[in-house]
Amino acid sequence: MKPVLSILDPSPIFEGRTAADALNETRALAAAADALSYRAYWVQEHHNATSFAGTTPEVLMADLASRTKRIALGSGGIMLPNYSPLKVAEWGQTLSQLNPGRIEIGLGRATGADPRASAALLGPGGQNFPAMLRMMMDWMLDSSGEVPLAEDHRARGIAANPPGPRPDVWMLCSSPGSAAFAGQMGLKLAFADFLNPGGAGDALAAYHDAFEPSPFCAEPYAGIGLVVLAAETETEADHLAGSIKAWALGRGTGEFRPYLDAATANEYLANAPLEPPQRGIIGTGLSVARELISVSRSARADELFLLSISDSLETRINSYRLIEQAMAAISEDQT
Repeated sequence: MKPVLSILDPSPIFEGRTAADALNETRALAAAADALSYRAYWVQEHHNATSFAGTTPEVLMADLASRTKRIALGSGGIMLPNYSPLKVAEWGQTLSQLNPGRIEIGLGRATGADPRASAALLGPGGQNFPAMLRMMMDWMLDSSGEVPLAEDHRARGIAANPPGPRPDVWMLCSSPGSAAFAGQMGLKLAFADFLNPGGAGDALAAYHDAFEPSPFCAEPYAGIGLVVLAAETETEADHLAGSIKAWALGRGTGEFRPYLDAATANEYLANAPLEPPQRGIIGTGLSVARELISVSRSARADELFLLSISDSLETRINSYRLIEQAMAAISEDQT
């Protein structure tokens, strides 16, 4: 079986452009994805980062939901240690009542920030994540009417309003340990290959081994987030991917800055003393689609969340379109 395809967008900021430009590009890209066949569009949470404009996924999700008709809107993710579980449950419930069946809450156990910014967020911290997650799940199940809070539950008498159908809930991970925890909690899983390249096989195996059914997920369901970029030719794709490679090289040496346009990025790479880290699947639509199928089968992934970054909205949309078309053209007997 071919994997389900969705999109992951961190709202990247390019040198010489503003955060508002990045957010408006996210709006346009979501509208384009809504017209294609991608299942979901997820946005991210980053703090104190000059590379990304996405700090408040719950706000972006509400905005994008009002501008699209079909596609599911999700967070990849909301960083639960920054907030109270009740508040996250209420964000999810509110979005779900406004957009029934279209809201997905992907939860992370990190803060999405450096230590000082994490402290400034005033959240309870990642050490409390398991208890926070359980509490948020209990509130959502109570609010949806699926599993009311027990008489002796410490949150009895506190409601996550508004009541009604709850959002879908996923857990983000980048290691086998966190994947196994997601399985034990009975949640859908999204593995971040862009944080731990090549680690999906072990993580998804740990998830499947540990999975226990829950009201949130009756059977294991796992996705992988991957950096991809497709163009009409391999040469063009490699040129456009310069922006991704230059950013990754700079990040690896301690620089966290806006993305460079492809021409500037490739000039920077040509003079760099180090080779950029190998991340992502880059090529024509057909070569990328074939590699995606291979990755999904090898890791037993049900879904792939594709993260394409290039220096223009048009080339980003074209990347997703080429992959979609190639995936549709590949018959099951060719895979």
